[in-house]
Amino acid sequence: MIAACLFILSGFAPLFAAPRPAGAQPPPPAYRLVADFDVSAREVKGTAAIDIPAGVSLTLNTSGLVLEEARLDGTPLPAEAVSEERLRVDPAASGQRLEIRYRKAADPDNRIEDNGIAMTGLWHPRPDIPCLFSLRATIPDGMSAVTETDGIDILDGGAVIDSRFSRGTTAIHFIAGPYEVAKTPMRSGRGEIYSYFFKEDASLAQRYRRKAADYIQRYEDMLGPFPYRRFSIVENRRPTGYAMPTFTLLGSAVVRLPFIVDTSLGHEVLHSWFGNAIGVEAGSGNWCEGLTTYLADQAYAADAGEGSRFRKDEMLKYHNYVHGDAAVPVADFTGAGLEGGPQLKARRAVGYGKTAMIFHMLRRKIGDDAFFRALRAIVHDYTGRAASWTDIKEAFAAETDIGLDTFFDQWLTRADIPDIRAKDFKISRRDGQIRLSLTLEQRTDPPYDLDVPVTVRTDSGELRETARLTGKEATLTFSLDAPPRLLAIDPDYDVMRVPANDEIPPAWSWFEGAAAKLAVVNSSADYDLYEPFVSYLEGIGADVLAADEVTDDDLIDKAVVFLGLSGHVPRSLFARPDHPRTGLTIDVRRNPLNPALPMVLVSAANREETAAALKRLGHYGRYGYLHFEAGHAKDKRILQGENGVLYGFGAPPQGVASRRAMALPEIIRRLRHSRVVYVGEAHTRYADHLLQLAVIRGLRRLRPDIAIGMEMFPASAQEALDDYINGEIDEKTFIKRSNYFTVWSYDYRLYRDIMQFARKYRIPVIGLNIDKKIVNKVYRQGGAAALAPEEVMGLPVDRDLDMPGYRRRVESVYNLHPGRDAAKTARFAGFLQAQAIWDETMASNVAAYITSHPQAVMVVLAGRGHILKEQAIPPRVERRVDVPQSVVIAADGGELYPPEADYVVFMPPEQLPPRALMGIVMEKGGEEGPGVRVKEVKKGSPAAKAGVEPGDILLAIDGEAVGSLDDVKIAMLSRRKGDSVRITVRRDGFFSSGERTLTLTL
Repeated sequence: MIAACLFILSGFAPLFAAPRPAGAQPPPPAYRLVADFDVSAREVKGTAAIDIPAGVSLTLNTSGLVLEEARLDGTPLPAEAVSEERLRVDPAASGQRLEIRYRKAADPDNRIEDNGIAMTGLWHPRPDIPCLFSLRATIPDGMSAVTETDGIDILDGGAVIDSRFSRGTTAIHFIAGPYEVAKTPMRSGRGEIYSYFFKEDASLAQRYRRKAADYIQRYEDMLGPFPYRRFSIVENRRPTGYAMPTFTLLGSAVVRLPFIVDTSLGHEVLHSWFGNAIGVEAGSGNWCEGLTTYLADQAYAADAGEGSRFRKDEMLKYHNYVHGDAAVPVADFTGAGLEGGPQLKARRAVGYGKTAMIFHMLRRKIGDDAFFRALRAIVHDYTGRAASWTDIKEAFAAETDIGLDTFFDQWLTRADIPDIRAKDFKISRRDGQIRLSLTLEQRTDPPYDLDVPVTVRTDSGELRETARLTGKEATLTFSLDAPPRLLAIDPDYDVMRVPANDEIPPAWSWFEGAAAKLAVVNSSADYDLYEPFVSYLEGIGADVLAADEVTDDDLIDKAVVFLGLSGHVPRSLFARPDHPRTGLTIDVRRNPLNPALPMVLVSAANREETAAALKRLGHYGRYGYLHFEAGHAKDKRILQGENGVLYGFGAPPQGVASRRAMALPEIIRRLRHSRVVYVGEAHTRYADHLLQLAVIRGLRRLRPDIAIGMEMFPASAQEALDDYINGEIDEKTFIKRSNYFTVWSYDYRLYRDIMQFARKYRIPVIGLNIDKKIVNKVYRQGGAAALAPEEVMGLPVDRDLDMPGYRRRVESVYNLHPGRDAAKTARFAGFLQAQAIWDETMASNVAAYITSHPQAVMVVLAGRGHILKEQAIPPRVERRVDVPQSVVIAADGGELYPPEADYVVFMPPEQLPPRALMGIVMEKGGEEGPGVRVKEVKKGSPAAKAGVEPGDILLAIDGEAVGSLDDVKIAMLSRRKGDSVRITVRRDGFFSSGERTLTLTL
């Protein structure tokens, strides 16, 4: 088989119907076939003469043949012996001779044309047991022909060929055409290698023969002598890749591919041993395709240092295509068949890829010497016969003391594959050594018996170990001389297993093979543009919906392709990708809402480009980005995933070179050239806010047209911000009107100096955020589809959730909250969308201000996670407006990554004075009147000492009426410990009621 070929191919390695001989057996029937090909009539006229030994029954498949006469020992067979599709001869005490005259018209599997003949289907009466064939065929002038043969004689000036084949088989094939025929001797001298190439490709023939000679020598050294006296490489007009005894049939388009001679040709040569000389026993699973894939395709990749990449590709094919009913045991795989599309690829992933991995794991288990001894024994014992999986197992078991029953039973009879992960990491230090312990677990039930490679990477190197995992869990301990940084399970792909999400690169095959697929079309105009694609997708099992019909659950639970980029749904996830305006582009991404599934962005210039590209799309499954022009791939990219199941333990401590340290005033002078300056914060770290004020103060001197953008205020608070900065309202009114304590709730004193400085110098303060109720609604409901139309109108249309590292960062924040788990996909999807809406809204507001104030610089104050250069607000601003931007953060002793910021400032620690607290827990007073209700009084607090009791209604503080919780917080803003505060409360009780004034010492 041509495993790497870009066409849908099928192998013709025949399956042996006869069981393994036991004791003396009669010789196989001798089958003499005479065929006359009539190109003008597009039919073949044939005579089959079969000598059947005594005691042998024979049934012939005659489906599709027109039988003109059938005689047994010269006597016409009775009508009841000849059905429409079968002809049966019962055994006799002496030999019998069966003669049949028939006609066969050309059909899709049997082509008879003036430019060539290819009889690859049922074209002669096919016996149910192996026979010894000889063939005499009359062919058109100017053609040469080939079939399964030990040798071919050319008669009557080339009009007739006469061939004979000394190996039993149940069918022969016949190929003829206007070939240029040449030959090269095998290196062993045991036979010859022929090429049958068309004139236009004859220049390729010599290289094919030389490479075939190399392959034959390679496998003779590995397995023993080549099974046949000759081997032919035959070109065909159709896109084929067939392996038959003594020749391989390759399509013209296949032959011209530059990689075929270095990869797939060797696969076809190897089938001469496995599949042709040794057949697959009837009723047994097909072991030969996987073994051939391993000893050919995987071996050539290993020769080039890419064995692990090849094995990963096989594992990914299995992951992408094998779902539901396609997940069959290897023992049930008999052949790939002819059905195309995902179904064919699923069968190949089982019979070729998974089976190849079984042989790889077997080789690692028993060692190279035993593995190759067993292969040579199989070739020696079964050449000319059929072998079953049982025979294969026994051959390997005979070469090792390791019991293989469990190994073969689990891998041949189970339809699942292992799912291996790690948990319970512990790092301890003792006597100068570092110990890392962990638990390997199988999520597969029941568990497999496995040898699992595990690698630990440290600051000083790498430690590799193979762990035995025979149950659900196994504990591993590593003694290390340096801190661990990464643990990788099976990084070289030595185990057939379920990949982790990060190992799966975005690729078209990931979508094509998904169990549940959805195509989203934005409008009727887009439907017309993409109608050929819609039909293609429906043909591979995808549902099709209009954009306004798509739910959040659809986006989370299905592999999704967006046909067109203008719709609000793809733009809310990926913004606007930079696709070419011509041709057709297919851009596969990881679903930002559920990384276990793909999302695909498709854009096309016109309907014709869409239709042209689809003719070739099935050949590009490995690619994650494709751009077609007039049906030809002009840009194709294979994207990468991680290698192995990875677990990180944090980066090494980070440092900076001190030679170029700068004082803060110099940093600020450099910042004056930026239009947007981000100064990040940990919200409760006072030193961060002092740095923010220092940057604002310094830049104001250099850039008078300065503005401050603040995450702490939503855009709906802009009127209150403007009135406060312009001196039209006082601080108390501003805090209440802006709903600060409802929206933000952090200690206002952290921002008070910044706000007062802005008010003093009339520096505009811009509320960057979105109303909290909207992001909360998106989070709780699991997506933006929960929003009302008027709420959606207020969101940025383009929202990018696919920035590298963005999901992982948001996930780490999400998982810090008790009771939250990003593995709960739907819940986390809402959180992720809410965070993206938050970032995109702030970026949109920054870009809008900068665009409308072309000379201004804006200092953006936001949490550190929002201002990272590569993941948060800055790249989203850059997508909207191309201006210089800089990021400043205060060092906090945590991890320091250069991509995060342009400047890191080491601020001395500083604390706000402790808040003066009364020691009460309050709740809104409800509709009973003014004030707030005291819900709880802390024991020993100033309020308790002053006589405040639960249930009291707090009416005033130092004479200022209290109408809300915000009023209390505002009244206490400027109070310090030791201050005296007079409060007025109303107490309603059985023995006493009414208002009273109490004095608290804070």
